[in-house]
Amino acid sequence: MEKKVIILVNSPYLDIYGVMNIGDNFSFPLGIGYIASILRQNGYLVKIFEPEIEKLNEEQIKEYFIQEKPDVVGISCATPNFKGAVKIAQIVKNNTFATIVLGGIHASSASEQILKNYDLFNFIVYGEGEYTMLELCNALKDKKQPYSNIKGLYYKENGNIISTPPRPYIEKLDTLPFPARELVDLKNYRPNVHLDLGVPGAHIITSRGCPARCTFCASFKTLGYNFRMHSAEYVVSEIEEVVNKYDINYIIFVDDTFTINKNRAKTICQMILDKKIKIKWYCFSRVDTINEELAKLMKQAGCFSMLFGIESGNTDILRRVKKGISKEKAVQTIHMTNKMGYKTLASFILGLPGETRETIKETVDFAIKLSPTIASFNRLIPYPGTEIYEEFYKDKLKDIKSWDNFVPQGDVPVIEIEGISKEELNRLTINAYLRFYLRISQILRMLASIKSFNELLVYLRGGFGIFRQMLNWTKKI
Repeated sequence: MEKKVIILVNSPYLDIYGVMNIGDNFSFPLGIGYIASILRQNGYLVKIFEPEIEKLNEEQIKEYFIQEKPDVVGISCATPNFKGAVKIAQIVKNNTFATIVLGGIHASSASEQILKNYDLFNFIVYGEGEYTMLELCNALKDKKQPYSNIKGLYYKENGNIISTPPRPYIEKLDTLPFPARELVDLKNYRPNVHLDLGVPGAHIITSRGCPARCTFCASFKTLGYNFRMHSAEYVVSEIEEVVNKYDINYIIFVDDTFTINKNRAKTICQMILDKKIKIKWYCFSRVDTINEELAKLMKQAGCFSMLFGIESGNTDILRRVKKGISKEKAVQTIHMTNKMGYKTLASFILGLPGETRETIKETVDFAIKLSPTIASFNRLIPYPGTEIYEEFYKDKLKDIKSWDNFVPQGDVPVIEIEGISKEELNRLTINAYLRFYLRISQILRMLASIKSFNELLVYLRGGFGIFRQMLNWTKKI
């Protein structure tokens, strides 16, 4: 029997990030990478299609699908690139006979809403997608298994939207094969501009699920709250494969929090040292999940940078969004990692529930006090699936068809702040960047952190990107 052809698509962003995406800063799509590996293990012919990386226009995308004649097309997207997913689905539907499946965090957060408003998608996979997608492809192939028996699906039947029970999360992550990186050219993938070292990097996720309950985050919609992890042996084996097979020595760990389990993080670091693996790497952490002992060991094992989500400099807002950290701990941890020579990144959100002009000023003052190498100030985007969206927007936007504004450069549908208009929030965000970066001490710190000419170019490009972003915001003032 001829193998079924399955094409997995990482939805393009369709230029919504403008200059910030210049320079080929793309992340390897780990979600569809794992799905591809599972499908290949089970005899399917799978391809990963990255139209944005290949810089393909609409006509070229159309020609690709006509030539490949796929049986199934799986499209993964978040809310900001849902527009791209719709465009891909339209092309596939108009030019092939493929079954179209949508997955990813946006699909998991707004499944019923999407099916209600779009006839482009035959199925939506919600939650972890590996085995749901496998069972769906098997059912499509043999036509015997009813779709209602497949957990983790939404679909339409006789005009009605059908949802099947959620699929239990994968507890033994080590049973998963490594993502199918062999289906792409890893040299095309580099991290976001603020982490770009001028060389290709490999993205790895070593755990799933985040026990935090931050009200602005929808990560749990796909990966859950229960923390599950690969063993240190599995993680180091994957690192070795990336280094030896693909000649890449820069790793970007994309776990929600790499340092939740300190003992496992220590074991991974010690194994990297014992095996003499020469890599540089970066990870997400929390100010309350790392101590001096672990930070030192991570540095020895090649970690050069960490991102900490601080979100606000106001204690009441931190409590309201269930961040679960204290300002005192943030100061202690970032000052400690600064002293060790880390490139520290701190992210903040402006426009959170309870925000005022005074709390925004308090947040910027706090960012200056923390003195990370890089700070980002993001206007709140209440993504579907988050507690903030459910609290403030569910009824108001329940029939929404277009998610085009749910992007950093869009007319962000911020929660209405008493006494602060959207236009003023834009001005306050611009002011936050100017106050933080236009300080002699900060400029000197950033210059001192540059280790190569490539990094200098990256900083210049990043600075230009922020400047262009602020110009874009001024158009909305």
